[in-house]
Order: sequence, then structure tokens, then C-alpha cells
Amino acid sequence: MAAGGYGLLGPVEVRVDGRALPLPGARQRLLLAVLLVNANRMVPAVRLIDELWGADLPADPRAALRTQVARLRRALGPAGEDLATLEGGYRLTVPRSGLDFCRFEDALAEAAQANGEPALRLLDEAVALCRGPALGEFADRPFALATAARLEELRVAAAERQAGLRLSLGRVEEAVAALRALLAEHPEREQARGLLMQALYRAGRHTEALATIRSWRRHLATELGLDPSPALQAIELDILRHTAGTPDTRGAAATRALPLPVTSFVGRDEDMVAVTGRLDRARLVTLHGPGGVGKTRLAVEVAERTGGSYRDGVCFCDLAAVTEPHAVVRAVATAAGLSERAFRRLDDQLVEQLAGRHLLLVLDNCEHVAQAAAVLAERLLKQTRDVTLLATSRERLEVDGEHVWQVRPLPVSGPGAPAVRLFLDRARAADPAAARQDPDVAAVAGLCASLDGLPLAIELAAARLPGTTVSELAGNLRDRFGLLTVGRRAGGRHRSLRAVVDWSYEQLTPGQQDLFGQLAVFHGSFDATAAEAVADSLGDPAGVTRLLLDLADRSLVTAELDGDTTRYRLLETLRGYGLERLTERGQLGDARARHARWAADLVAQAEAGLRGAAEAGWAGTLERYFGDLRAAHAWMCGQDTELGLRMSAQLHWYALWRCHSEVYRWADASTAAAAGSRSPFYAEALASASFGAVYRGDLDAAGTAAREALAAARGLAPVGARRPLEALAEVAVFRGELADAVDLYIRAYDLSIGNGDFLDAAWDAVGAAAACAYGDRPDDAIRFADQAGAAAEQSRSPSALALVAWVRGEIAAGGRPGQARRHLQRAVALATSAGSRFVGGLSRVSLATLDARHGDVAVALAHYERAIREWQQAGAWTPLWVTLRTLVELLARAGAWADAATLYGAVTAASSGAPPFGADADRLRRSAALLRQHLTGTEFRFHAGQGEQMDGGQVIEFALQAIARAATKA
Repeated sequence: MAAGGYGLLGPVEVRVDGRALPLPGARQRLLLAVLLVNANRMVPAVRLIDELWGADLPADPRAALRTQVARLRRALGPAGEDLATLEGGYRLTVPRSGLDFCRFEDALAEAAQANGEPALRLLDEAVALCRGPALGEFADRPFALATAARLEELRVAAAERQAGLRLSLGRVEEAVAALRALLAEHPEREQARGLLMQALYRAGRHTEALATIRSWRRHLATELGLDPSPALQAIELDILRHTAGTPDTRGAAATRALPLPVTSFVGRDEDMVAVTGRLDRARLVTLHGPGGVGKTRLAVEVAERTGGSYRDGVCFCDLAAVTEPHAVVRAVATAAGLSERAFRRLDDQLVEQLAGRHLLLVLDNCEHVAQAAAVLAERLLKQTRDVTLLATSRERLEVDGEHVWQVRPLPVSGPGAPAVRLFLDRARAADPAAARQDPDVAAVAGLCASLDGLPLAIELAAARLPGTTVSELAGNLRDRFGLLTVGRRAGGRHRSLRAVVDWSYEQLTPGQQDLFGQLAVFHGSFDATAAEAVADSLGDPAGVTRLLLDLADRSLVTAELDGDTTRYRLLETLRGYGLERLTERGQLGDARARHARWAADLVAQAEAGLRGAAEAGWAGTLERYFGDLRAAHAWMCGQDTELGLRMSAQLHWYALWRCHSEVYRWADASTAAAAGSRSPFYAEALASASFGAVYRGDLDAAGTAAREALAAARGLAPVGARRPLEALAEVAVFRGELADAVDLYIRAYDLSIGNGDFLDAAWDAVGAAAACAYGDRPDDAIRFADQAGAAAEQSRSPSALALVAWVRGEIAAGGRPGQARRHLQRAVALATSAGSRFVGGLSRVSLATLDARHGDVAVALAHYERAIREWQQAGAWTPLWVTLRTLVELLARAGAWADAATLYGAVTAASSGAPPFGADADRLRRSAALLRQHLTGTEFRFHAGQGEQMDGGQVIEFALQAIARAATKA
């Protein structure tokens, strides 16, 4: 937005060429506010609808939202082009310079690196951007709470520093006036109160300075039963003694030991606020996280910004170079300026000296001397009153009273993501030419994600830019430890990514090192039970759990609570390092074998669970471990083909209900690797591969695999032929061979019922019912549907119950539309509850067809859009193609003659999908006749010819565009 921008530091505002644009509608202002809070990110339409209307929904929420978006675009003028409509929502693209709160944050960050008049000038510019409470009328809305609170905290902290700088520059009366105004707004700010006392003292108004704390003391005692903070009491004592100086003078003397930052501070605003808040109420805060995550940088920044609230400032002690535990006390004593005396223990002298001081003691890099650091910290907490400790460590200190703040990798998603901002900042520093180029933000975000959002890795990667590109860097990350090394970096541990991880690894015991390497075979998160299964634990699960917790404490494994279960994960950088170590020890093959057996056992448990009421939970478990299942199956195909067949066969229902085309491809790979096997799972895996080919649209391959599966089942238990018969029946249905399909389904049903497999029996009976319904055998269809219902009730599988409801809706659709709708709506609800994309897609298409004939065309179009997108995402080409064929009729009914004719040409082309049959073929013939009534012969042939030239992807895209066009007229 040229010569203008957006404002959230006050009422929501749009400025163009120096003037504010009017936004008279409250909903337009609210819509803009939500989009700006989430600038450069897609906001789902459902969330916008909820924010704009809540429970008071309009008749057509999506249409009403489109209207509000259109009005906002018009109000924004040329900038309205930046408000994009995306699949499922909207995104407002705004450069960082176009958002007042981003300019505010950048000015504060720049001011943090300056002192004196330059710092004050930057703060004045930043605070001048604040026109009132952030987000104005919407500040108390849930979407705005966090952003408004963060911006208000930054504004108040900036005002405090402004006042302190004015005081240090001798502009005392200005400081007094500003601090009085700030305290009137925020009376709880003790730092501002302390500054006011010092300013009044400097102005010669000693009585007023003392009255300020006395009135505050009365308020605290009366209202809260508390005393003023030690910092305020110390300032009071200084005033009484006439020794009070300026806060800047004391701060400068106290913070001389802080390392001076040589780069800007990016992406840790929330950490800053949180850690500062904890220091207000806790005397020991440990910044805990993996190497390279930015703990030291955060600690320095916190100390820099809070040091003024401690009478004796900040004492910074870097323990990285301390190699012996007994040297910890000496290092701290040196940092504290202790003059050692003979014949007394050094730790006693240190505690005695610090007992009379009010300061923040920063203990940096504690992990390799954690025990010694913890002992000293505990003494200081117990034997001093006014020493606050801020520690950084890859391992918790585990001292009573310790508050741990997890410093996590930087978020990587979104153009404004902190990780992306850090990379771009460091890249511009490394290569000035980069500042003149528009960055490929998506590529940078992908690179940062591959680097786990670790600041050190991101900085090392950015430093490589003068000699390479972002895409080349991303492509070379297989050798990340060799690539991410930069010459003379201060501190040997941070010269390379490998050095950082080496440092952590070398602090582990042999048992911890061994487990760390074995856990690297996991590709995603895992729980303690999975870790026990994969670890070579010699039958000691408790020992594995103990070591796992040790690794989490040392930041080599991340731990997060997922419901009632703690899940663990290795960052990709650490995982790669662990695999290297496992390979060096010659243990990788054995670890992968244990991982594969664990994965196969998990699938076996899930296969039983997927057959009943717990289907959704077990499907979620498989989704959670999908990356590990993929890796395990790939290993099985080369090392244990029998296990691979078993896994593929047992994943059949998971792949079917969730339209998981990749899992079907695993069946292809397993059967190819074990060709000719006599395993009982070989026939089932071949049949599952046949199902996958059906839904990919390759009926010839599906038929071949199904016949091979049936042949492989000969000589096995009779029930072994059941899945091959089901596969042959599926192929027959899509070829229009309905009588053959019914016979095959009945044979499979008899085997399923005889074996007590009610889920399979329900599937088989539903298949027979549907084939009868499509073959104009309604009585048989009803009879088989009843059999399916009985079997589904026995299985209690939500997907099976949904499938029965679907087939009953299909049977009733011809003559009983109301009953059909109730069945189909139940099918959608059950399928949604179980996460069954397959049955949900079938049911939505049937509902859409029903709505097209007997209901609302606009509702039908919405059903079609969702079904097409889900089939496309699942790679279920055959049901997608059937859906596209039925869409032709709806477009014709909606009067979209040209689009209907084009789609007709596409779906009837010789190379497209399975051929139509039965009612499907009748609908296409009726649609063609209707189109020829409204189009000339030349027009019909032209549009149909265009469709015939489209490939599959183009047909899908055209269909979605046609739905959108028809929806605007419906």
C-alpha cells in the first residue's frame, strides 16, 4: 500500500497518502482487524464467520462473508487487490512497513541497541505511533487479546525506558510528567514508580519522592497485604541517605559485564515478556532448551532490559569454559568482583558478599557443570534475600523454587514467521546485495523448517548465502553438519552445528548416548512405550523410561503433553546426528529391525481396533505414527518381506476408510517384493493392491491383481478367499457388471459371516445392496441392506454403520427423497465422527444429487465442491470421476449450459475413468439431451470438444471453477 498502511496501535485504521480512509461499517472494521492480526496468513472462512456473527448467523453465512469481503475490498481501494480469496479462507498481504505495530516493534528493537539521545529519539518515534489502546474497540475480543496485551506491554515498557533516558539526560521535569501519566494509567508498574521517585529526588523534591512510596506501601498493605518490592525499598533507602543517583548511571555500571550483542534481536518477543514476568515472581528462572536455540541471546536481552530494576544491576557469568565442577564458584566470584581473603572458603565469601546486594545473577551455559551450579544456586536462594538468578542450560538445575522456561525453536510458518525474519536479517548482513532483492519467502520458510527453526542453524545457513542460493542450501541439507560451519565464530561450541551437538552429546552417560542413538530411528513423535519397544533395553523398560526422561531434561529430546500422554521427539538436526552415531557403532540395522517390528505390532493392534467402536482412536494413532510406518514398511520390503505383507494386509481398512492411496501403494511394493509367496497375507495384500488400483482408476491393473489374489488364496483356509472376492466385486461394479458383482459379494459375505468378521460382512452386504439398487432390483437391495445393518450393528464400527446408512439412502433416493435425505445425513454425521473420508465422500455426492433433483441447487453445489476436493486430496480417482459425471446434470439444471457441455465432453472422453452404466449412464444421456435443447449443435460440439482435450487435473480445476460460477447465480 503505497504512501500509507494499516494501524492497530489504536482504533483500526487505514491510511492512504497521509489521510485516513473511512470504514463506517463495524463489521468491515472487525473483518480488517482479524485479517491484520493474522496478516500474511490465511484466515479460514469459518473463523471469520464466527468472529463477525457469532451465534447470530445470517441465513447464508458464506455468502454474507463474501459480501463483507467485497465491501472491504472496495473500501481499501487499490490495496483491495492484496486481500486474496484462497481455498477455505482469505489472506491480506501486507509488507512489514505497512503495519504500524511492525514499525513499532522494529523501532523498539533498534532502540534496544542504542543509548542516550539516539535511543530516546527512536523510542519517541515508536511511541508516537500509538494512538490509543491497541486494536481499539476490538481489544477485548478473543482473537485480539494476546496481540493487544503484547503490544500494550511493549508500549508501557518503551514509555518506562523513555522516562529513564530523559532522566539520565538531565531532562528531569519531562521524566516526572511522563512517569506520572504512566502511573495514572498503570499504577501497578513498580519500575515506573521507582523511576518517578528517582526523578523527584533529582528535581529536589525529596518529600514528594518519599511520599510516592509511602502511599504505595499503604495501598499494598491495605488491599493486598504486601510490601513494596526490594528494588523500591532500596531506592527509598538511597533517598533517605541522599545517595540516590540516576538509574542510567547505576545501570551502566552494573551491566558492564554483559556481553554486547553484535546482531539484532529477532523473534523472541513472547519469550521476553514471559521470562521478564517470571523474574518478577521467582528468584530462579532457567532458560532450558537444545543447543543453538538462542538461550544465551535471550538471557542477555532480558538482563539488558530488566537490569535497571536491580539496585546493583546485573552480574553475568559464562560457565562454558569451566571444565571442573569445583571451578564454578571461582568463576562466579570473579564475575561478581569478589576480592578473595585467605583462610576462608571461597563459596562462603561469595555468599556473604552477595547477601547485601540486590542484583540479577546470570549463569550462562550450566549444563556440563549442572550439579555444581545447582548447589551454588540453592545456597544463594536460601542465604541471600535479593539475588535473583537467571540460568541458561540444556539441562534443568532441579533446585527447589526453580521456574523453567522452555526456549523452543523459532516458529517457521507464515511470511512473518520469526525464523524467516531471522534468516532474512542475517542474510542481508552477510550479503548486502540480498537487501536489494525480493526474497523468496516460501523457500526461506521451507529451509528454516528443515533446520528445525534453530536460530544457530539459521544464522549459519544465512552466512553461506554470498556463495549459494536458498534453494541450493535446502537441497544440500543432507550434509548439514558439514555445510553449516562458519570460520571464526566466537565460542568454539558455536562455530558449527556439529560442534553444538557434540557438546551436548559428550555430556551424556554411555547409556544415555546409546538410547539417544536408537531413538533416532523414529521419524516423528513417540511415547515411552514405543521407545521401550525400539530400545535395546535388555528387558528393563523402567531403565529406558529413566534414560528417556534424562534426555528430555538435557534438551536432546523434546517432550510435549498430548492429552494424557507425554510424546517425545528429536529435532531433525539431532535425529541426523543420532543416526550418524548409530551407524558408527554398527547398530543401525538392529535398531531399524526393532523399529519395524514395533511398527508391525502397532498395526496389528490397530487392525483389530479399526473393526469396532474404537475405530477413530486407532485411526488417529496410525496417523500420528504415519511417518514411522512409512519408514518401517520401506525397510521391510528390503529386509523382511513377510512382515511387509502382514502390515499391508492389516492396513486395508485404514487405507479404505481414509482413501489413503499411499498405503495402497505399500501393498503394491510388498507383493512385488514377495512375489509368489505362500504367506496367508500375500493374497490379502494383493487384494488390497487391487482396491488401490480401482480407486486410482486403473481397472485393468485392479482386475489382474484381484485374479492373482484369488489364485494365491487357493490351498489356504476358505476365508482367505474373502478379500480377493471383494476386490473382484469392486472391479465388476465399476465395469457395470452388476450381476457378477452381486454374486461375488454374496460369496464374500458368506465367508465373512462364517468367520465372525462382521465388518467385512457389512461391507460385502452393502456392496451387494448397492449393485442391486443400480441394477433395478429394489427388493433384493433392501434385503441385503438389512443384512448389512445387522452385521454393522454387531461390529459397532462407525464407518460400517455410516456405509449402511449411505446405501439405504441410495435405495430410497428414487422414490422417497425425505427418507433418503435422513439416511444420507446420518451417514455424513457418522463418517465425520470416525474420520471416514470414503463414506463421507460417497454420502455427500449422494446428498448433492438428491438436492439437485429435489432441493436447493446452491446447497448441492457446496456438497459437490467439498466432495471433489476430498476425492482429489485422497487421490481417489474413480469415485472422483463418478462425482464429476453426476455434476454434469447439476450444472445443466443450474443453467450453466456451456460449462455443463464442456464437463460432459471431458467425462465421456474415451480415455477418462470407468465407463458409466445404469442410472449413471441414464443421467448423462438426459443431460446431453437437455444441453442440446439450449445449445446449438455447433455450440455443443465446440464446448464438448474443449472438454475432450483436457487432462485429469485440468478437468478437476475446470469443475471447481464451474461450481464457483454456478454458485454466484444460484
